[in-house]
Amino acid sequence: MELILINDKKLKIMLTPEDMKEYELDCETVDYTQTETRRAFWNILDEAKHQTGFDAASERVYIQLYPSRAGGCEMYVTKVGLLPSGVRSTQKGMLRIAHERKLVYSFSDMDSLLRVCRQLDGVDCIGGSRAYVDDSGICYLYINGVRGFGIPERLSFVSEFGTAEDPERLSGYIGEHCRCICEADAIKTLSALA
Repeated sequence: MELILINDKKLKIMLTPEDMKEYELDCETVDYTQTETRRAFWNILDEAKHQTGFDAASERVYIQLYPSRAGGCEMYVTKVGLLPSGVRSTQKGMLRIAHERKLVYSFSDMDSLLRVCRQLDGVDCIGGSRAYVDDSGICYLYINGVRGFGIPERLSFVSEFGTAEDPERLSGYIGEHCRCICEADAIKTLSALA
């Protein structure tokens, strides 16, 4: 477990897969309404208090959980206000889990796709990516593994070049009418061509 004290109100906690096992946490099933999950979080926060002095027990906390590809996670714990003396926060809704999700964009031409890939290369909230083209020349960028809540601000420019599509609706079309032009790490590969 690695702890980074951002300021007196915010703490970053990085858990390895081994830490997740030790605290019996699973990003897919974590539920703050469950006693076991709350106990695990408070055990982590108790350890953080001993190591950094960050004391979350007297305030309401807001916990953001970002699963990592390696099986661990990053947690951001933010103090959001004082509680009455002697009361710990167990309020529902104080935990947000940022699961990775998929995005698909369509582009009217290859040049637009290449430009976007060049700008996306190195953006840290993106996991894997693939690129496709259909019979009419429309290109598709399939981004698998965007981490965070909503569409990160660093990706907002993509809509200037292409159109956001529904990944579930489009998956059948891509499988049937498109050919893959880059199967793995399309953003990095195609950015070199721009």
